[in-house]
Amino acid sequence: MIRLLSLFLVSFILLTNCFGQSKQDKKISKALDELISNQLSDIAPGCVVLVAKNDKIIYRKAFGLANTESKIPMDADMLFRIGSMTKQFTAIAVLQLVEEGKISLQDSIQKFIKDFPSKGYIITIDNLLTQTSGIKDYLSEIPNPPKQKETYTPRDGVDYIKDAPLNFKPSSNYRYSNSNYYLLGYIIELVTGEPYEKYLQKQLLNKADLKNTYYIGAENNLSNMAQGYSKFEGKIEKATLQPIDILYSAGGLISNVDDIFKWHEALYNQKLVNNETLEKATTAYRFSDNTFSQYAYGWFIKSVDGSKTIEHSGSTDGFRSDEIYLPDENVFIVALYNCYEADINWQLLTNDIARVALGKPLDNEMKVKEDLLKGYIGEYETTLNGMNHKLLVTFSDGKLFIEASNPGDRLPKVLLYAKSDNEFYIKEAPLRFEFSKDSNNAFKIVTYNNRGKDAEWRKVK
Repeated sequence: MIRLLSLFLVSFILLTNCFGQSKQDKKISKALDELISNQLSDIAPGCVVLVAKNDKIIYRKAFGLANTESKIPMDADMLFRIGSMTKQFTAIAVLQLVEEGKISLQDSIQKFIKDFPSKGYIITIDNLLTQTSGIKDYLSEIPNPPKQKETYTPRDGVDYIKDAPLNFKPSSNYRYSNSNYYLLGYIIELVTGEPYEKYLQKQLLNKADLKNTYYIGAENNLSNMAQGYSKFEGKIEKATLQPIDILYSAGGLISNVDDIFKWHEALYNQKLVNNETLEKATTAYRFSDNTFSQYAYGWFIKSVDGSKTIEHSGSTDGFRSDEIYLPDENVFIVALYNCYEADINWQLLTNDIARVALGKPLDNEMKVKEDLLKGYIGEYETTLNGMNHKLLVTFSDGKLFIEASNPGDRLPKVLLYAKSDNEFYIKEAPLRFEFSKDSNNAFKIVTYNNRGKDAEWRKVK
């Protein structure tokens, strides 16, 4: 399965001058105001959203609170941890070194990290970039108590990761793993002889003129940074931020919406890598059977209602982030939130922001009779690679929801959208669900990912 996530809004601040906006842009702004105001309370105390069309910012606003205790309103200039959106910076740093001939995409890990076990296969730089290495995620899949520390050097992190068995043969499958981008950060250091953050500053942040993007720890107080929060069981509390050395090159950056848009512009103006390299970086990985992954080099390749997207979200203690670029329409969206919660409402909102910007309808779901939906309720099981997995299908407020009970399956409770009476999809990942009956007249679920049939799940309860 694919890694997939009372009114709290107090005020919003309009920091974009509407003078000079077209009639269409004003219509979009009004619709976005209503959309974000209605949904923010379920996501975070506050957020900042920027939308650009044809390289021009048409919407830039702050909503809600940057600090709930002091009642400080959110400001559109404010800084946030951007989590896994950091991966695209790491990817571009690697690709710069590829352009310089210092790294080849087909180089093995062992060329740089001499003692990294091969595990019987060649694991390449390309595998790390495209999340096809099979290396387990150090944040969720590798319990290694003997090597746990209060603080980590990059080498300590590599030692924590290196001995875990692979999830699959490299190049045969896709599975999102923070370990891939942690290892890339360390390889950047080995190749350049410079700390990751120093190389990043000199070769990326300075070249893109990013004055509000930082690689620094939580102990460094930034006066313009929003307070991070966590939300568990509906209760908001101040978040304890992960140390920077844990996040490293997989998720350690802090930024704001303006710098993320400037970064996007610098990429497409070829200030960082050439056009051919960027095209490769934003093209989904092709497997040997000619099917495609959903991941490229530091970006997901997806779609919003048929419009291609190049996108990535971020999630770390206290913060959520999301960006979507629709290249055919030249629309760019970034949204930053100051709260972490174990759901994916923030990504759904960003997708809806994209729909509004494109003039697409927000609700294109087919309606299915409630009696039929209720018949799908239950617990479904399958066995994959010797492990038992469960899906829970529930019904609430006239809608069908699905979630994986195994945390490692990375599917929190999400809404199922109907394509027909028995075919459903989710908006968070390219995953489809088909309900049918087995030989015993009991419902089963067949899941499909972007490579075709994924698994069959039998109903057990």
